[in-house]
Amino acid sequence: MIKKYSVGGMTCSACSAGIEKNLNKLSGVNSVTVSLILKELSVDFDEQIILEAKIIETVEKLGYSIFEYGKQKEEQFNEAKKLKNRFLISLIFLLPLMYFSMGVMFGAPAFENKINFVIQFVFASIIIALNFKFYTNGIKALKNKSPNMDTLVSLGSVSAYVYSIVVTVLALTGKEVAHTFFEASAMVLTLVTLGKWLEELSKVKTGDAIDKLNKLIPKTAMVLKDGKMITVLTSEIEAGDIVILKVGDYASIDGVVVEGTASIDKSAITGESLPEEVNVDDFISSGSIIKDGFIMVEAIQVGEDTLFSKIVEIVKNSGASKAPIQRIADKVAGVFVPIVTALSIIAFSLWIIFSGDLYIALNFGISVLVISCPCALGLATPVAVMASTGVGASKGILFKDAGALQNARKINCVLLDKTATITVGKPKVIDYENFSNLSDAEIKSNVCALEKMSNHPLADCVIEFCGKSQKLVSDYSYIVGKGIIGKIDHKTYYMGNCKLLDVSLQDQAKVLEKGKFDGKTVLYFADEIKILAIFAVADYLKDGSIEAVGELTAKGIKTVMITGDNLSVATRVANEVGIFEFEAEVLPQDKFEIVKIYQEKGYYVAMVGDGINDSPALSTADIGIAMGTGTDIAIDSSDIIIANGNLKGLNDAINLSKKSTKIIKENLFWAFFYNVIAIPVAGGALSFIGITLTPALASVCMSLSSLFVVGNALRISAKRKAKKQKKIKKGKSYKCLLIIDGMMCGHCAQKVSDALKKLEEVEEVKIDLKNKTATLTASEIVAEDVINKIIVDAGYKLEQYKIIE
Repeated sequence: MIKKYSVGGMTCSACSAGIEKNLNKLSGVNSVTVSLILKELSVDFDEQIILEAKIIETVEKLGYSIFEYGKQKEEQFNEAKKLKNRFLISLIFLLPLMYFSMGVMFGAPAFENKINFVIQFVFASIIIALNFKFYTNGIKALKNKSPNMDTLVSLGSVSAYVYSIVVTVLALTGKEVAHTFFEASAMVLTLVTLGKWLEELSKVKTGDAIDKLNKLIPKTAMVLKDGKMITVLTSEIEAGDIVILKVGDYASIDGVVVEGTASIDKSAITGESLPEEVNVDDFISSGSIIKDGFIMVEAIQVGEDTLFSKIVEIVKNSGASKAPIQRIADKVAGVFVPIVTALSIIAFSLWIIFSGDLYIALNFGISVLVISCPCALGLATPVAVMASTGVGASKGILFKDAGALQNARKINCVLLDKTATITVGKPKVIDYENFSNLSDAEIKSNVCALEKMSNHPLADCVIEFCGKSQKLVSDYSYIVGKGIIGKIDHKTYYMGNCKLLDVSLQDQAKVLEKGKFDGKTVLYFADEIKILAIFAVADYLKDGSIEAVGELTAKGIKTVMITGDNLSVATRVANEVGIFEFEAEVLPQDKFEIVKIYQEKGYYVAMVGDGINDSPALSTADIGIAMGTGTDIAIDSSDIIIANGNLKGLNDAINLSKKSTKIIKENLFWAFFYNVIAIPVAGGALSFIGITLTPALASVCMSLSSLFVVGNALRISAKRKAKKQKKIKKGKSYKCLLIIDGMMCGHCAQKVSDALKKLEEVEEVKIDLKNKTATLTASEIVAEDVINKIIVDAGYKLEQYKIIE
């Protein structure tokens, strides 16, 4: 049984390591994963051997709170608020304490030592009482043999405090005494509290992407029941309920449109901002926002079963998982506190022996305890993983775990399934040629009339190409495996493959279909005398496939297409998309064998697919990448999911992996480097050249090291925002929607895009082949006649020009 909990009170990697270590000791516990950033605990245990209450009791004995899973965000904000209040109140008492301890250095009136020390004692005691949680947590962790950062801070602070009390008592008895450490014991606690508050805020920020996803689902929804519209809690919606969605509403369920039409924005799921039209019988997923229109949707999946909930869970699990590179930091964190404590004792002992000055020895011993920072080590990887998975989710890229995020950068060979990966996965008329004296409009009208009578899989795409027809068909007949015969206006017409034609026309057909119709399914429209027209049907390239393959090639990544289609079709698609190596007529069970072949050649292989037949290959590959538009089995077998099904997401995933791994390595280097350099300096190693640290300065350095690691990880998303802001500064941008007739394939889309980009004003062009549209972003409005000329010169027709923004 796997159970998740939210955990409060963790401050560093030693905390999470201590929880893992103690729970793993329990009989019946199989595995434990603790996320310091998400404040989550996941336990796999045998409920026949160990009770859940024992797990909760163990965590609480360590000094941490454990509660219902899912409340970690609220806990983080509450923790940040408590830390803020503690810091501000501590600061109020610290300022007068600093005046009495150090004011004389700046010309303030001097007080007698007895009075001065007593006043310092009072203020320091108040600050220690305010921050007593450091002591309780530190002692609990020490008792359970899992010392953490609180242990180090409390040891350093209490050492300074006890020493100062002894000095004060001696002063009150009339003895001459040295300086106290009251200001150090109080300042360490105050500054560490400040650092933990800022760190908590930063950690909350790393999970903002997940938080934003959660907030998209509304708490209430409008439901139609007994003919009335009523408002219910989203959690109360059941499968079969009719949910009403209007402009501005977010869909909280997965379902089918039963009434109305609307334009929806699926960017929360796919990362693509271009609206999509939905009508009756179309599917709408949770997380979609209604941009225009009004629809009624029958709920199919609700609650945790919705697509959006699954996406959020994947992102959260990924952020909570541990990257392989984190193992080094975990091992060090497990022994960090005992080693630092030992080094502190050594520093204290050496300075007592060689200087004989208790004050100096305590200064260096306490500084070593305070400056060491297990937080930097523990945060180095998880904050970067959390930030990266959040950025990935915003782009429609879902990493199943941190291992996939880290390893995607190593991909040097990509095996691509053809259907629904490179291509859309449904047939379309992509070539047409008229061999008769009839007009195109008349031919299309006749063909549409014939195909409307058919339920053949190719009929829909032919009708879509030909448009509407009012003509009537008589003497209709369908011959299986051949095609349609029917009369229109008392004349017999044929629409089908070569076998349907008269023998005298078959040779002519074979000659006509050679060349540009290779690799396509050819349908002939003929009368009893001759072939009138040819319609070439084929699956067509997805928008972005050509660009994606080009980017992979530019990175030096080998791209190979694998398909079960025949050689002719495979050759055509490979040529269109720009792939030079492919495997055709591959059986489903052979795909994973091809993966192994490339792995044996030394490649780090990514398999990209979407179907059930791809799942063995996805599992076998070093990185399995599933198109989010594919089957659940393919998605379950993968390591990375591209939610929008656009192949360009693969390049984004690789780039994000490289960037996040670089930042993780920078963080780990800094964490190790900081502790290796800072601890000797705090211990007085450079005192011979006048470089020394007080416990107060040491606590500042410790807090800054944690903040540096968190801030560095946030660059993963911050740099993207900076680019966006920079672009806005150029001036206002305009968006135009162009509806273009004649675009049929990836080459068409690329041709139109390249032509439009030649305009100096154009900043970006997005082509949607499915809807035959181009969305153009420009620095200033481009005249319609200019756009029209460019489209016509490229060989297409501008149907509509509209400024949308």
